[in-house]
Amino acid sequence: MAWNPGQELFGRRYIIERKLGEGGVGITYLAKNRRGELRVIKTLREQILNHPDWIPHQDKLRHDFRDEALRLALCRHPHIVQVENVFDEENLPCMAMEYIEGEDLGKRITEKGALPEAEALEYIRQIGEALILVHEKGLLHRDLKPSNIMMRAGKPEAVLIDFGLARQFISGGVQRHTESLTPGYAPPEQYAPIEQRGEYIDVYALAATLYSLVTGQLPMPAPARLQNFTLQAPKELNGSVSDRVNEAVMKGMALNYRLRPQSVEEWLDLLGASPIPPTQPVISRPNTPPSWECVHIFPGISGKIALSPKEDILASVARSVIHLFSSTTGELLRTLTGHSEGVNSVGISSDGQILATGSHDKTIKLWSVTTGKEIRTLTGHSEGVNSVAISSDGQILASGSEDTTIKLWSVTTGKEIRTLTGHSHWVNSLAISSDGQILASGSSDKTIKLWSVTTGKEICTLTGNSFSVHSVAISSDGQILATCSYDRTIKLWSVTTGKEIRTLTGHSDWVSSVAISSDGQILATCSYDRTIKLWEISTGKEIHSLTHFDRVFSVAFTPNGDGLAAGDSSGNIKIWRRSQLYNNSINTVNR
Repeated sequence: MAWNPGQELFGRRYIIERKLGEGGVGITYLAKNRRGELRVIKTLREQILNHPDWIPHQDKLRHDFRDEALRLALCRHPHIVQVENVFDEENLPCMAMEYIEGEDLGKRITEKGALPEAEALEYIRQIGEALILVHEKGLLHRDLKPSNIMMRAGKPEAVLIDFGLARQFISGGVQRHTESLTPGYAPPEQYAPIEQRGEYIDVYALAATLYSLVTGQLPMPAPARLQNFTLQAPKELNGSVSDRVNEAVMKGMALNYRLRPQSVEEWLDLLGASPIPPTQPVISRPNTPPSWECVHIFPGISGKIALSPKEDILASVARSVIHLFSSTTGELLRTLTGHSEGVNSVGISSDGQILATGSHDKTIKLWSVTTGKEIRTLTGHSEGVNSVAISSDGQILASGSEDTTIKLWSVTTGKEIRTLTGHSHWVNSLAISSDGQILASGSSDKTIKLWSVTTGKEICTLTGNSFSVHSVAISSDGQILATCSYDRTIKLWSVTTGKEIRTLTGHSDWVSSVAISSDGQILATCSYDRTIKLWEISTGKEIHSLTHFDRVFSVAFTPNGDGLAAGDSSGNIKIWRRSQLYNNSINTVNR
């Protein structure tokens, strides 16, 4: 069933404008998002899903489609089409991508003929740079051709699109190939069902694409060349092609992959179109913020997360189910079940052994991270539990509830130590200082309170927000308190004096979570505006803005501060790593 103009998708986030086109299994639409920006919505054709030949393979089709979206999301580059959202609509998987106004190079050379060599080389260099990133991610594009390269209107910029045939590869490994390919641009090994994979597959296609750009003609398909039909050199078809370009194209299209350049970098160097080096690259220093790169995406898992302070463990929530993953490999380690309603909060002890979960079923559960077994259930709250926090010595558990109270518990015995009262509305977030002496709480009553963990007495109340306070975090040295509110602000406070240090603004929607790096230098915040922002705590300066697929619910640093995880409302988790080199020409990194 085709979508008609005016059709609303993904909770009214997108409105269909018109159909753009359809291919073998996919169909694309032009749409507008809530900000009135044009986007391309890609989904699967229902005719394919319902075709008798494809019905047994529906699950694989949906899985492969989502994989394409995630592959694209990992490959963030100015010359690669960007994914904005991944979602399901009417049981169809969909992805929303940037709309590139312009035309593809296939149409351009069909209508206008061969391009000038200098122009063609610039586009090939740009796409080559994009491919280098793709290969660094362990992927092959496998469908490079002029019609998969869009030109931005009014700009000499080429953008690589359509990752539908992209596949993971291990260089030199023997793997099965899909049957899909484009004659003329696919090398001989892509026709073989089982063959080695390497970057040289995309080298052939990139060289064949340049062949088309400078001659205006489709290259001879590899099977015909294997039957001893001779491929005319580009210079034979266009006398203005330089000897260097002519030689590079022919070497890049060598039938024997061992005779081709083995990487895009090597071929671009042969071509004389090596990637432009970064402008003044320098080693990261305190006044030169490092860049952040998305290294993992876990789809459809959870929007609420916690990272183990000791081990390589990521805890995530999917309604009432808790998943434990390896934050390095993405491997699912175990699944925990037992809550009867949705889990609102997760926390892991500093030794990485105990997991605490707070649920809307009014209970807190303690679990063994190693075995996944439930240790005990704590009861006493009269409404849902919104937040849990474990002291650094692993002895005290704090829980905050919609019943407006905070309870302190013994982790060892599960006994309630005391109840703290003072908030007039829901308690949304808790944090315990590293010395175990101070408890911070944020509430829907628009206040933050500091408490003595030892006595349970309220130390002070911090005011200044105009909406609910949703998240609190204390720096490892116990000096700085970070809070965020649905009034779109972030505030930094002195724990010692209770005085506000500064207010940070920049998010365009509710700010939902805050986290402070272990060295106390960086603050991470996330928002319903689908971004994670990184701030320099000492100055309040925004360092980076990272994009997510949907409204971001929670954010957490890895123990060493070099990793960052965030979960969104569509159940996607992204993990970023901080690099040591920073390109001064890039001010905002959207990974």
